[in-house]
Amino acid sequence: MKENLKDLIMILSQEEGRKELLKEALKAELRSAAKDLLEEIALAERKLFCEQNEDVCNGYYSRGLDGLFGKIDVRVPRTRDKVFRPFFLEPYKRTSYELEDLVVAMYQGGCSTRDISRTVGALIDGKYSANWVSKITDVVQEKVEAYRNRPIKKWYPIVFIDGTVINIRRGSVDGEVVYIVLGIDEDGYKEVLGFWLGGSEGESSDIWKEILYELQKRGLKEPLLFIGDGLKGLSGAINEVYPVSDFQSCILHKVRSSLKKVRVRHRAAVGEDLKRIYRQKDEASFKAAFNEFKERWHTLYPEVAKSWEADLQALMTYLKYPEGIRKTIYTTNPLERFIKEVKRRTKVIEVFSDPEACSKVVYLVAQEMNEKYGKRAVLEFSSVKDELLYIRRGKYGPVETGSQELCTVSYTQTS
Repeated sequence: MKENLKDLIMILSQEEGRKELLKEALKAELRSAAKDLLEEIALAERKLFCEQNEDVCNGYYSRGLDGLFGKIDVRVPRTRDKVFRPFFLEPYKRTSYELEDLVVAMYQGGCSTRDISRTVGALIDGKYSANWVSKITDVVQEKVEAYRNRPIKKWYPIVFIDGTVINIRRGSVDGEVVYIVLGIDEDGYKEVLGFWLGGSEGESSDIWKEILYELQKRGLKEPLLFIGDGLKGLSGAINEVYPVSDFQSCILHKVRSSLKKVRVRHRAAVGEDLKRIYRQKDEASFKAAFNEFKERWHTLYPEVAKSWEADLQALMTYLKYPEGIRKTIYTTNPLERFIKEVKRRTKVIEVFSDPEACSKVVYLVAQEMNEKYGKRAVLEFSSVKDELLYIRRGKYGPVETGSQELCTVSYTQTS
């Protein structure tokens, strides 16, 4: 650091009233240092460029650039014949990489474009519009499309599907369902496989069918079990695309919807009896516990008993699977935790200006969560891998990797 700057800092830091002046002096020095460094790098890059492309130097031009320490005018070297551009510049780009990273990180955290523009303006002393923020985050949209179209290469035996409503403006503001799919691969690692904006009022099994066909084209092969809510027609949509896969209707969704139909003074007792049903170890015990519930509560709450009876088979599908993972697969909770994080990030924004703005945030949350998911496998999953492979073979036939068939173990499903 220059000696005169050191002396200035020592003087100003000792006087409370002059700290703002110190702040401005530091910013000015950092802007100057950033300008000098970028110009020096650009000269070195041009020299190398000319040597490799048989070109010659041809003066300079000025380019304004927004960075973390404010606006600077960089002297950018040119060449005569070829189009030379230093690493820190892209066509029509007016921001440095670190400022872009800051904006995207704030957007990912759930800040609105107006909040970001105000914050950046306060940090680097400038006026930045919400439209300026949107242009920076447009680069995220390209990544969203790549993410949506990426091939699925792993085997995901367990797939969770659910939707959440987010307010989006399409002329007028309305709540739209964002459809989300989360898978658990054969090694027990979760991953958000994709998300889709439905654009319609309410969740639709027809849209789910389209989504499942898209996942199939991307490479989602031989899933064993889908877990979703009690949406009418959902199991049929799954069965059309993946005829031999199983469907588990989320038990906790069912319990919550049932308790809404029960008077407050009975809810604790009804809740305990419902809990007794889904804590059984096999289908016979599950049915017996339900019959006891039905006998006790049918007179007071016949609609609850009839609803459970109608969905009984889909509610106890998880009992066909290894006991070690049943607590994971009888509910959509793993996906609901992701949805809760999306809601937390979007709460501040309240209404998205368009579908793309919504997609950007959901994508950024998915990327962040997928990184976390990749560091920790679901408990007990490794211990049941061979059993899942056995079920896979029973549904789809021999499973091969290269020229060798994957090993299987003798495993009898609970009947």
